[in-house]
This record gives sequence, C-alpha cells and structure tokens, in this order.
Amino acid sequence: KEGNGSGTIVSGPAGINCGSGCEASFAEGTLVKLTATPGSGSKAAVFTGCDAVTAGVCEVTMNAAKEVKATFTLEEFALKVTKEGTGTVTSSPSGINCGPTCEAKFNSGTLVKLTGTPGAGFKAAVFTGCDAVTAGVCEVTINAVKEAKGTFPLQ
Repeated sequence: KEGNGSGTIVSGPAGINCGSGCEASFAEGTLVKLTATPGSGSKAAVFTGCDAVTAGVCEVTMNAAKEVKATFTLEEFALKVTKEGTGTVTSSPSGINCGPTCEAKFNSGTLVKLTGTPGAGFKAAVFTGCDAVTAGVCEVTINAVKEAKGTFPLQ
C-alpha cells in the first residue's frame, strides 16, 4: 500500500487482508482478485502491477511471484473565503492569500488556520464559518467543502 491516504486490501480467494503491506501464497494458475476499500477521507485506490483492473478490482493470474501496489490518496475539499472591508486573509498551510474572494483545496483532515490582516483604518477581522476562533485566528478542519468569512470593521 502506498500514498498519503488509508485503506485495506483483501483478496479472493482469501489470503490477503491487510492495511499496510502483506503477502500470501496462491497455487499456480489461480486468478486472484484484490479489492481495495478506502479509509475515511481517502479516495479509491489506484492499482499497479495487475494483469487487469475491472470495476476497480485488481486481477492477477498467478504464474510467478507478483507484486501489486494499491495507492490511496486523501480526498481534497475546497475552502472558500469571502471578505468584507479592507484587509487580507491568509492561510496556514499556505494556499489562501486573498482580497475579496478566494478558494483553495486542502487534503481531508487538514486543520487550516486563517489569519486576517486589516488594512489602514480597519479593525481586526471578525470570522464566521469557522469550527473555532482562537486568539482571532479562524480554525477550519477540512472534511467537506467549507466556507468562511472575514469581516474587517471600520475603526
């Protein structure tokens, strides 16, 4: 198994049932079908090393030692930021650095922190749409498409 996502792989006939890596022996001529189930926040696996992939199932006919890889990647979701007043909203990790409106995609499970820098004559941002606001920083955990708003009031 490879990639930044998670998941499990099972075989038919039985023998492989693993999360990170495993192997099993099968009789010569056996058609082994590997099914990958993505974990929470991960996309369906992409297989390499298969004789064929049918409907997402890796098929391998055993005629020698074989190696198959299933790559799970994390889903990505957009975080859209809108802004009122004069100022800039930036994110950590990077991706958002905007004026009126902007959007960036982040991996599922990422904690994004939005910081507002007010322009001249405006107060610190008041955020809405956050999971939490700590010391003026908007915190959003990415697990779906999200939207936050930063309002910079006049002084």
